[in-house]
Amino acid sequence: MLLAKPDESLLEHIEKSLKVFSYIKEGYPEVPDICGVPQFWDNLFYSIFLHDFGKGTQGFQDGLCTGGKWKYRHEIISAGFVAALDLPEEDRMAIGIAIITHHKDIQELREKYATYPESNPGYEKFLSKIKEIDLPGLNKLLDYIPEFSQRYLLKKISNYHHLNSYKELLDVYRMYVLPYYRAYKMEEWTSLHKLYGIFMKGFLTTADHLSSAGETEIKKAVGNIGKYIRFPHFTTVQETARKHRGDLFIISPTGSGKTEAALLWAHYNQNSVRSRRIFYILPYTASINYMYKRFVNLFRDEGLVAILHGKSSYFLYKTFSEERGNFSYEEARDYARKYQGLARKIFRPYKIMTPFQIIKAFFNLKGFEQNISEMVGGLFIFDEIHSYDPHTTALIIQISKFIKENLKGKFLFMTATMPDFLKEYLQKELDISHEIKMEKSELNHFTRHKIRILKGDIWDYIPMIEGDIQTGSKVLVVVNTVKQAQSVYRKLKDIISNSALLHSRFILKDREHIESTLATKNFLIGTQVIEVSLDIDYDVLYTEPAPIDALLQRFGRVNRRGEKGIVPVYVFTEGSGVKKGRKIIYREERTRKSIGNLERIDILHESIIQDIVDEVYKEGYSKDEQEILKEVSESFQRFYKSNVPFIDTDKRESDFYNLFKSVEVIPALFWDDYMKEIEEKRFYEAMKYVLSISLRQYNYLKRQNKLSTTEHGVVVDVMYNSELGLLISEESSTMLL
Repeated sequence: MLLAKPDESLLEHIEKSLKVFSYIKEGYPEVPDICGVPQFWDNLFYSIFLHDFGKGTQGFQDGLCTGGKWKYRHEIISAGFVAALDLPEEDRMAIGIAIITHHKDIQELREKYATYPESNPGYEKFLSKIKEIDLPGLNKLLDYIPEFSQRYLLKKISNYHHLNSYKELLDVYRMYVLPYYRAYKMEEWTSLHKLYGIFMKGFLTTADHLSSAGETEIKKAVGNIGKYIRFPHFTTVQETARKHRGDLFIISPTGSGKTEAALLWAHYNQNSVRSRRIFYILPYTASINYMYKRFVNLFRDEGLVAILHGKSSYFLYKTFSEERGNFSYEEARDYARKYQGLARKIFRPYKIMTPFQIIKAFFNLKGFEQNISEMVGGLFIFDEIHSYDPHTTALIIQISKFIKENLKGKFLFMTATMPDFLKEYLQKELDISHEIKMEKSELNHFTRHKIRILKGDIWDYIPMIEGDIQTGSKVLVVVNTVKQAQSVYRKLKDIISNSALLHSRFILKDREHIESTLATKNFLIGTQVIEVSLDIDYDVLYTEPAPIDALLQRFGRVNRRGEKGIVPVYVFTEGSGVKKGRKIIYREERTRKSIGNLERIDILHESIIQDIVDEVYKEGYSKDEQEILKEVSESFQRFYKSNVPFIDTDKRESDFYNLFKSVEVIPALFWDDYMKEIEEKRFYEAMKYVLSISLRQYNYLKRQNKLSTTEHGVVVDVMYNSELGLLISEESSTMLL
């Protein structure tokens, strides 16, 4: 009996992979039409059936028995079995290339395993390895094609024949890979260089990876959303969303049930077998972690929900460690690895992620074919769409256009506030005409704040803040820069007990501890990180000036549920991070206009907020922002046209990660602790000592010789304090959340 693994026969692995195939075929019925290949499912069936035939060799089988390694790529031999298929040459080419690249891409095959020209060592290696095949055993497996095709393809096919000699195996690298690669370099592309090839590679790797992970089905979305969303009555937004088919805008206040409206919309736009993937996209890691827990609690099944962001593996590790208790590091680590491995595959129906996880698929990084394949017919929910800078917004729009036009995806954009110019831009670019928003009378039920503009800066009002604390109010202060937050906290921490400071320059360990204690704090000061989905509810707010959309997010951390009547939010006219004629953090003109509009208001009725937002952003994108939009749009079109399946382009990995305007560093104070965890291979524990700084700060510290780069990370040699965080002296270098 031929084996695929020490404890699994080759036949068992083939059948498990084909079980996954049956879910793919059922879940993505539109794929043959999208890629223009009517016989797509037949070809994918054959590629999955043959993908591991190369394991039926003496060397590979001996390695399974002895624990050794067969020093060759089994998929090169597997691909050669397309010689047994009685199919047109273009079909055998597609099947063969999908098989030969399902572990290593064409670039690596060319570097290490090329069989042409014959002077290449790879040629002799190939000739010697094909002699090892168990031809009778593999011919016997071929005879399962009619039975398995009837069972999993739902029709009987038998376009194959037995091979009489190992010499009949095709050299797929020479016959198909080289012509494909030459056509790629000369830009003489066929359908295989486009979506057809993407789907062949993406779905083959899905079937192989899931079956290898012990999973033989792809989970579906819930069948009865009403079982999970049980409101006595729906808001008008929810009622309309749950009966709208197609793309949509939702503009509705925080706390009005937008998340439930989005899930109702997604449920109504599902297909009959509930296989469409739901992508819930948020701008910030904290928001995603919060939403993940919310979805798991809602569906009461963590197996339905995936989470994807830069530190999601660590988040899952911590969640498992804390909620399950008494587990070793290794058990928690293995859980996080397995869970996150499945999160990256076509497996769970609800995926909560940053937009960069979507964008990543279009940078030709390893595995991008599977990422794009999963998006076919997908339902994309962009929450807080107004939060992104023009560069990211342009990428989101261009990628959304591609998904809508080529993959038949549907889109829901929602936010508490959206400037008219941005809404109109999205409507035009993505051809979205339907919009849902609350009536004025319903909106005003969410009114919670009264505006008080304070002339001057925070230092002029320290006694006033102290007075609010002394009267028993829970006070929140939000400033624009880390340096300002640290300075104010130093001033007040000894005067005001039970206080906390929060910003992005804490190591993960300290930030987690601070966030876990916020519910008990009477006084909290922080930066823009406070705007992002923290579960806090304060009585009074003091905030530095900022554009209206940022201010509204800050207001939302006070009297969140409207249970305290109408509470004051104080806005200073001067603050850090805003300088005339320059953008330090916020554009001075938008900040000034925001304060000017708020000065005329007493009670901030929810129904007037949109008018204020539109007034502040009346001019739309600035000239330089428009240039960014144009440049990104044009460059994306050029960039994507050079993307082809089966070829990973290494240089694009750096291009992609350059989108993140931050660098992870380890304060020198924790270097020994960090390295101890690294040496003991406790990598998740090592992450506790990491924090992010902006590229501007990184460059500043580099010029000051305060940074050193090692193979294990970047060390920053400046002061760190568990109460204050990383201490960087230059205000001009500060530009982060």
